Amino acid sequence: MTDSGSVSQPDSNPRGEAQNALAVPDYRRLWINNLVYMFVSNAQRFAVGWLVLDGLGGNETSQGMAVFMLGIPAAFIVMQAGVLADRVDGRTLLLYSQLGFLAVVVATLVLLGMDRLNYGWVLVLSVFSGIAQAFGGPVRQALIPLLVPERLLMNAVALNALAMTSSMVLSAPLVKITGDLFDFEGVYALQVVMLVAGLGVLRKLETPQVQEREKRRLLQEARSALRHVVGDIRLRVLFLLLAMAAVSVNAAIMVTMQAKVKEELLRDSGDTAYLLAVMAVGISITSVIVMRKGDMKRKGGKFQRAMMCGSLLVMCMGQASSFLLLIPLFFLMGLAGGFFITMNQGLIQSTTPKDIMGRVMGLYLLVQVGLMPLGALGLGWAASQIGAGNVVSICGAVSLLVVTWTHLGFPAVRNLD
Repeated sequence: MTDSGSVSQPDSNPRGEAQNALAVPDYRRLWINNLVYMFVSNAQRFAVGWLVLDGLGGNETSQGMAVFMLGIPAAFIVMQAGVLADRVDGRTLLLYSQLGFLAVVVATLVLLGMDRLNYGWVLVLSVFSGIAQAFGGPVRQALIPLLVPERLLMNAVALNALAMTSSMVLSAPLVKITGDLFDFEGVYALQVVMLVAGLGVLRKLETPQVQEREKRRLLQEARSALRHVVGDIRLRVLFLLLAMAAVSVNAAIMVTMQAKVKEELLRDSGDTAYLLAVMAVGISITSVIVMRKGDMKRKGGKFQRAMMCGSLLVMCMGQASSFLLLIPLFFLMGLAGGFFITMNQGLIQSTTPKDIMGRVMGLYLLVQVGLMPLGALGLGWAASQIGAGNVVSICGAVSLLVVTWTHLGFPAVRNLD
């Protein structure tokens, strides 16, 4: 376990010389590793859908199942991983999870090189990839408020969102370009290189010493986080909106839109990469705004209104009749999404005690990551029945109804700072 005396103590700087979370060395190392890790995670989710649809000749249902298998481990593991994030050294947990992720990507690359990768192997490897990512997810989020002073928390969350969106900007187009040049072997070789580079950054990361406390069973520890969330109306609503976004809007954009592009717009499903890149540019812009103006008032209402705008845009995306029309819609969606992503996570972390941060972040990722594959599975089936575009529009409409209800009915959330 890392000695706490050697860890950067950002809170010991009462004069506040650091104006940006990246000035904190250990947060900067975590941020760089997160950038690399999220690049590979986004690249893999996109590559799996592309591989199933075009490489293996699958349909919307098989694509949805592959994405479901990639994310379903989070539903069973991420809460226990959150407990571990509160119990063990964060750097160690990051190293082991990323090594496991690397092993899965290497195995995929080997099977591709041997021409032995079939749909069954894609499903199996997706499960193992999801397991590795589930163990590392909570600690990545939980370390943020532990490495930076409270006044820089929203700045740090916005920077983390910027890393996520930067990875989206780079990953999908680079996967498409690499795949066109070097086939799917090149796509997974690129992921191997990135993960190895990320492991190098982790070598110098120092994380705060975990405080000794009474250890209970994992399920008891997980339930304590759930009780904390259920007992706070603000957190209940924040998690409800997170769940709605994950199961409907996120699944529709990240998965079902690939099917719409292929089946309704008659283009290569891999062309969705360019739409995701445009959306990520929009997210990056608003993430920078939040990063620079993290002290803005009534953040709760702002992120609710951003979700309303995003829901309306998703309704329009589903009915778009051309690929060119989708480009501005995805950009505007990115502008709205940047506010939602940074403010939702920042508000959850600012209202959560640090001693249970890992467990609450485990619950956060369970909702954010674990529900999306469930949504993708259901939307894949629905798309085969009524069309991908109609499914996307329905998701936007349902999301709009829910967020409008919470905005009007819960002033405690609307007025959150």
